[in-house]
Amino acid sequence: MDVAFTHASVILPDGILEQSAVLVRNGVISWVGPTSELPENPAETVDLGGFYLSPGFIDLHVHGGGGNDATDVDLDGLKTICRTHEASGTTSLCLALVPTPRHQTARALQNIQQLAIHGTGGARLLGSYLEGPFVNPSRVNAYQERWTLEPDLDVLKELTIAAGGWLRIVVFAPELPGTEPMIRWLAGKMGLIAAIGHTSATCEQTESAIRSGCKLATHLFNAMKPFHHRDPNATGAVLASDVISAEVIMDGIHLHPTAAKIAFKSLGPDHFILITDATAVVGSTDGRGKIGGTPITYVDGAARFSNGQMAGGALTMIDAVRRMIDTLDVPYHTAVRCATLVPARVMGIEDRLGSIEVGKHADLLILDKSDLRVLYSYIGGNRIFRSPY
Repeated sequence: MDVAFTHASVILPDGILEQSAVLVRNGVISWVGPTSELPENPAETVDLGGFYLSPGFIDLHVHGGGGNDATDVDLDGLKTICRTHEASGTTSLCLALVPTPRHQTARALQNIQQLAIHGTGGARLLGSYLEGPFVNPSRVNAYQERWTLEPDLDVLKELTIAAGGWLRIVVFAPELPGTEPMIRWLAGKMGLIAAIGHTSATCEQTESAIRSGCKLATHLFNAMKPFHHRDPNATGAVLASDVISAEVIMDGIHLHPTAAKIAFKSLGPDHFILITDATAVVGSTDGRGKIGGTPITYVDGAARFSNGQMAGGALTMIDAVRRMIDTLDVPYHTAVRCATLVPARVMGIEDRLGSIEVGKHADLLILDKSDLRVLYSYIGGNRIFRSPY
């Protein structure tokens, strides 16, 4: 069905079009321009009355939601994760897996593949994200340390096969011997995304990994050896690079505001990616869940293990956008860009997702101008979420 969104403040990558309209035909954006110049009368018209019309958010890094963790749930549990994040503006996402026993990781990859094929009924599942096992054991929590592995290309190929064509991102610690051939195979031969994370790599080791094909840094600053002016390490190499993009968890807990400002000034609006790192506690009725089989609880704005150590995020994408606007003092369209077009480019899907442009899928959000509350979410022009408030 054709639909027109009229009298909208349309958020584009480089600015906002006031009193504008977006025409959708067969799930694809067919026209963008002033409402007064709408070229035809569609079957349905949604008058926004000045509210924002935004591209749907793309979250590359989601572990769980609604009490479910992607490493150890069935297809219904995975679907619940995807649908949980719709209420916060996420219309596309990757499901991330922490280190677990290989058979469990393989089963989780297979489940993600099956859901991606059959669909979630809402948010687009872009594929799987291996946050391990080829990471530095000293840079993961004690619960997952035993499941990390030395770099092994045969194991990576085994997991890639298990993912059935839906593996998208794999994290590596560049300092581990044998990592670079795996990066070259994954990024060069397979065309997948090699990321740097959970690492104690030196600046030089990280620069070498970037040259070998790494184009993403996993939650910058977190689980990395700290920056030092005489030993900048992985963080420094990423901030100095002109080619790599970096995930940032803008929850006010994982990063000090000044660290976030340094990251944005270094990376710029084309390489700064908002993620949630969301765990099962997001949308959980009792604030509890698991990650990799270990219980976690929502405490003071983050997911934490019983010992108080942070276990991941309790953030939503709309909150990440709000905090970026407030903390970094950037325009609305810049924060939205970092939640949409920038991750789409890293994924290589910017031809069909990530911005409101003719020819792209009509994955859209209607946002309240007063507080950026998500009022409606659409996938391909079909409504998947309506705010109860």
